[in-house]
Amino acid sequence: MSTDRALTFVVFGDDWGRHVSSMQHVISRLLDRVTVLWVNGIGHREPGLADVRRAVTKVRAMLGDTPRVASVSTGPRPREVIAPKVLPWHLNPAVARLNRWSLTRDIRRSIERHAQGDVVLVTGSPPSAGVVGRLGERASIYFCMDDFLELPGASPRMMDVCERALLGRVDAVVATAARLVDRKRSASGRGFYLPQGVNYEHFATPRLVPPEMAALPRPIIGFAGGVGTAVDAATIRALAAANSTGSVALVGPLTLPPEMIAAPNVHVLGPRPYAELPAYVQSFDVGIIPYVENDWTRAVDPLKLLEYLAAGIPVVASPLPEVEKYRDVVRIAPLGDPFVRATMEAAFDVGGEARMRGRLVAKANTWEQRADRFLEIVRDVVDSRGTRASDTVKPALSGAA
Repeated sequence: MSTDRALTFVVFGDDWGRHVSSMQHVISRLLDRVTVLWVNGIGHREPGLADVRRAVTKVRAMLGDTPRVASVSTGPRPREVIAPKVLPWHLNPAVARLNRWSLTRDIRRSIERHAQGDVVLVTGSPPSAGVVGRLGERASIYFCMDDFLELPGASPRMMDVCERALLGRVDAVVATAARLVDRKRSASGRGFYLPQGVNYEHFATPRLVPPEMAALPRPIIGFAGGVGTAVDAATIRALAAANSTGSVALVGPLTLPPEMIAAPNVHVLGPRPYAELPAYVQSFDVGIIPYVENDWTRAVDPLKLLEYLAAGIPVVASPLPEVEKYRDVVRIAPLGDPFVRATMEAAFDVGGEARMRGRLVAKANTWEQRADRFLEIVRDVVDSRGTRASDTVKPALSGAA
């Protein structure tokens, strides 16, 4: 395998820096090892009336000759961040052709300005399928972080068509859940398992308790993340009732109707910047992941689990497939009364040994280690492009049970 070959990644992801996704965590740790050209989000939902109103302006921009470059940097950001000029009607043949032409033109120009060595297309966005094979890339990889056919807010009708096209064109799939590796098979048959990692120092370094957390009665049962349909609202209410002299703190955007989780001691704090999040997580007496089991959550490796462990707090999670690998350091319990009992036990567990074991597991599964593994996978795919491999590769998790 070639380890010294220069590489340029053209990455289709969400907007750089706005939502720090798994792919951004991985790619950000490779910025000093490969050239990165990042393409901001191109849309995963069905277009609405507002999109129609903006379409004329966007078409003019697409037909113009000035590339929309979101940022250019030689520092700790991608070499170039491209603001794509696309319309959201990805299933319309005429729009698809226009989008393909616009993206290919702007990205090729960026490649001409910055590329070094082999170009590798890395995409986490199925609507990018049309540009695969059109950028002169040496290899292409689908970085699959979610089952888009089940993801709340995405258009399953549109994503099914786009994802099937993408899987038929890429050289390999890298997925954050074993279920995704099994279900999202590329035509080459090459699939790699790359679970979530953690920014260990970010969450382990002690922080001052935020004033709003300091004011809450303890114990504090905490959840950090989006409070949407994946979260079992009945279990949140039951936890509030069982912890009537303490608090339930929800740190993240709320998309459920507020009345579904309403209780005097449930505190909806809303989203906090990533830089501030560790201070809130460290303030929890126990971190919870009360996810319902459905086709989407069965393919989710909860990012917050390792963040809780790095912060040194006990963790209680519902029994999802990707949680099982951490059974030795996480309390796993069914939703409802068993989950409530496990959470209350954890909230009053002041022993330090379990917390230390959790931190050791988190430290053994950092984003730096995930990035190293991803780069190994990319080099392997580049070196073996054109071959067929039917084996699914699932590397062992160091430090995990």
